[in-house]
Amino acid sequence: MTEEKKRGRKYKYTLMLFTDSKEGNVRQLQIGPVVVETLAAVLVVILIALTVFCHLRGKELKILRKTSAGQEAQIQILEKENEELTVRQEELSQKVAVLSDTINRMVDEENKEEAKEAKAHMPIGFPMTSSASVEQAEGEEPMVKLTGTEPGSIVASGNGVVESVATDSSYLHCVRIDHGNGYTSIYRNDGEVMVKEGVEIVRGSILYVIGEDNTRLGYQIMKDGKYVDPMELLNIDG
Repeated sequence: MTEEKKRGRKYKYTLMLFTDSKEGNVRQLQIGPVVVETLAAVLVVILIALTVFCHLRGKELKILRKTSAGQEAQIQILEKENEELTVRQEELSQKVAVLSDTINRMVDEENKEEAKEAKAHMPIGFPMTSSASVEQAEGEEPMVKLTGTEPGSIVASGNGVVESVATDSSYLHCVRIDHGNGYTSIYRNDGEVMVKEGVEIVRGSILYVIGEDNTRLGYQIMKDGKYVDPMELLNIDG
């Protein structure tokens, strides 16, 4: 056989198919080289595609692993921050509780002080430091007459401001004290006045010193501009 014939020879491939019949027939199918080459090319393309796919899939898995690792690290950071915030929240809650308790105690103290101050301005104190007889005076305006003994003093029955110091038709002097809560106490006596108009005084401040000639006191109380019975407020026990 010459070289030219060898070169020009075309190979044919035979595919044998066995049937499943009882006769046991065998069929032969011849496939040309073009078909084989085409199939081979398709297989190569499929192999390349699979290789590329596996490569890309591997890179994607690496990216996912890195992303997952980064997310886990971020989660750990967030969990740590959350723990720190929880601790700070508990500390702040304790501080708020302490502050609230302190404020409540301060408010209670202020309320007690205000109540104490309000009570101090009520004209309920006995207006004499010595023992005295007490009788209700007759007249249109309620008045209590007190007769004290020496030594002793006529004093303010509550905290307030001296509203006025004036002369009186029945006594030599009249002292009026504004207690700042609608109450005004009035002291009428023949002795020398020991306070001046506009001066702030407290319960027990001396208004007159009781002497031989000024043992009597005319005592009145007004509420919102109207006279009231002093006996309703007067603390006989001092």
